[in-house]
Amino acid sequence: MVQKLVLKNEVLKIKGRVKVIMVKKDDFDKILKLTKLRILNKEYEALVPPLDNLQKNTIDVNGLATLLQEYYTDLFYGVGSINTTTPAQMVLTTSGGTTTLSYNSNIKSNSQGVTLFMQVFQENNSYTFQYYYVGFDTTNSSYTTSQIELYVSAGSGSTLYSYTDLVRIAYTNLTFTKTSDSFLFIVWLIEFQNIPSYLVPFTPILQNNFDVYQSANSTYIIYFNNNNCNFTCGGNCPSSNLNGFITHVQNNSVILEFPTTISSTTSISNIDILFCVTGTYNFMPRFSGNISTTLSPPVSGASYYAITVTITVTYQVS
Repeated sequence: MVQKLVLKNEVLKIKGRVKVIMVKKDDFDKILKLTKLRILNKEYEALVPPLDNLQKNTIDVNGLATLLQEYYTDLFYGVGSINTTTPAQMVLTTSGGTTTLSYNSNIKSNSQGVTLFMQVFQENNSYTFQYYYVGFDTTNSSYTTSQIELYVSAGSGSTLYSYTDLVRIAYTNLTFTKTSDSFLFIVWLIEFQNIPSYLVPFTPILQNNFDVYQSANSTYIIYFNNNNCNFTCGGNCPSSNLNGFITHVQNNSVILEFPTTISSTTSISNIDILFCVTGTYNFMPRFSGNISTTLSPPVSGASYYAITVTITVTYQVS
């Protein structure tokens, strides 16, 4: 008898927002403000355009699925590109073709680029990860756009520091005209919202200019209570690491499933399961958490039982 049981179906919400700011060259110094940002208990200041009043865009669900697939392949198997991938790009579709703004750590005069600023907040036992991408064009160029696309990369320190490919994660149909006597700023927010502590390691860390990444020391362990063991995280109960996953797109969400299997030659009426997660990060504190449940598979006269327990995480975009 083989029975698939879902331990937990969690929903992580991903939001994207964007706005365009056009200013005359003489107002360049007025638009950039020194703003306080925060990564948990660490505060820093950044010179950025206003970050409020952003409008809804479209999250590219297929791009998000590709990003997750590559990120967890790297994190679990150490298979990723060790060649430097630019952290971000914005591609502007214009009447004359396309204009590409590529990563640049600082906003500069007479240049084009994308810089980014990361924030992480904690409220009670829930976390929010924010990435503000700021595209800029302070050159004398002029063009009219019809669409803007945001491309990002995630990274981890699984073995060597490695990267996902650059993938489109969001886009918006937006018409505006940049003139030769104006400066362009595009503020784009990608946000992972309301994440419980035990799901923080399931949040892909996008490349950022603070060198925050998840390391190979992170652990994902499922414990099975056989009524003759210490049923706690780090205890001596039979256990299994997450070592494989399936990714698929469903409607406006990406479904990430981590199946693991146990077997028994005796009938099982109830299974107590404890899922323990620890995420180790550069620059940030270690995250840990757990969740437990009792599952009741059907009992039959079979002589061999294989129970596939699946951790399911749904990434819902808005």
